[in-house]
Amino acid sequence: MRIVLASVAACGAQHMMDNPAGPLQGGRYPSPRYVTQKQDNFDPSNTNKWSQAYYVNDTFWKPGSDAPIFLCVGGEGPPIDGSAVVDSVHCNIAVEWLQEKQALMFALEHRYYGCHNMSACPVSEFTGTESLKYLSVDQAIADISGFVDAMNRQYKLTSSNKWISWGGSYPGMTAGWARLKLPHKIHASVASSAPVHAKLDMAEYNDHVAFAFTVSDNDVGGSTECRDAIREGHRQIETMFETPAGVAQVEEAFGEPKGSLSTKEAQMNFAGYGAAQFPAQSNDPACTQPGCNIKSICKIMLDTNTGNELQRLAALRKVQGGGTKLKDSSLPDFWFYQTCTEFGFYQTCEKNSSCMFARLVDVDSQVGPCEQYGISKAQVEENIARTNAKYGGLNPTGPDGKTPGTCVMYPNGEVDPWMTLSVLKAPSASIPVMFVPGASHHAWTHPSAPTDQESVVSARKMIRKQVEKLLEQDCTETRSILV
Repeated sequence: MRIVLASVAACGAQHMMDNPAGPLQGGRYPSPRYVTQKQDNFDPSNTNKWSQAYYVNDTFWKPGSDAPIFLCVGGEGPPIDGSAVVDSVHCNIAVEWLQEKQALMFALEHRYYGCHNMSACPVSEFTGTESLKYLSVDQAIADISGFVDAMNRQYKLTSSNKWISWGGSYPGMTAGWARLKLPHKIHASVASSAPVHAKLDMAEYNDHVAFAFTVSDNDVGGSTECRDAIREGHRQIETMFETPAGVAQVEEAFGEPKGSLSTKEAQMNFAGYGAAQFPAQSNDPACTQPGCNIKSICKIMLDTNTGNELQRLAALRKVQGGGTKLKDSSLPDFWFYQTCTEFGFYQTCEKNSSCMFARLVDVDSQVGPCEQYGISKAQVEENIARTNAKYGGLNPTGPDGKTPGTCVMYPNGEVDPWMTLSVLKAPSASIPVMFVPGASHHAWTHPSAPTDQESVVSARKMIRKQVEKLLEQDCTETRSILV
């Protein structure tokens, strides 16, 4: 999730909730279809409609059967397209189960994150904050409700066709909440890597990044020595930033233009989120590029032949390409708007934390830009409180916001910083959880590969086993069956 301008270097910005998209392979994915939705699901006086994109995989579906219906929920990650029901990072754990279950699968694009296709967007143009007024998780869940009704009619589905919602990251949050708030429509959900507890100051994120670099097993390849080397390199940068001469030395060491790190903001963006890229949520043990994962980063950071810890950081940044520049977008920053109106999730790095980067990032610097929407820090805190009150935070609730929710599974990966605000301890037998050792952000939803960690392979099996139990169960009851 990103809360700075899209032109800022990736190694000097907040982390997006989901991971970047890979290249798409054209020509073998289904084309979009469209369902008519209300622009505002909660204002009867607003009669405006829009077309929401969705995709279908009915390869194994037999009309009239009692097979389940899989719904892949879209969100702020890579855009939903036809690959979502064939082979993508979104919900492939469900895709790969279609043949066995003879299931029908849909992927539903999000009302705003789908605006890369403006013909499938609830507004015709983005001219100011007013055009963002229909962007909320409440609206997205209401869209899911309308979509389920439409597909039930179109495909002549019955109560025997149980809907299972799937998603990872923000779509995982939405998928789980859709089940909780629409139990009469969504039978159960797998909410992977879903940080459902909204919070203003998410110091936990960078604290957990530091922890992730100590994880050694499951082919992660970290160590406490590696974490300490990264931390020491950033402490040296902190000290050097205290004087103009030191700033100049940092610029020289990292090959940055003279004077480019002269401001506090520039220093924060350069080293407050890491002077190089430190993938934890996106860690891929199978990656072979230099400095692309925890294991290869630690190899560089522990190589004393390169020099001291600061010099190793500079070497790491260099092999990574000096920080990947993000493409500018003509669309507004939808996710940042939602952090202001619903979630917070501002990732700080301050003294007295476990953050291993330069301790230059406080919450005020992150929440301040919400003022562009006329939203103060106090209002952000009120919005966060409302989200937790409505959805229950770490104790997910049903439609009334009070009764404990049921039939949502929360899997989380060990090195994923977002797990710190997810459901890690089952509030009841009705809300099962899963811990996946060594795994990154919903790694098990990605297409299966020979290089997958054993823990990820096992997680897919256990998740499917849990869903089998849920399909056998009356999810209107308050009990559940754990694997």
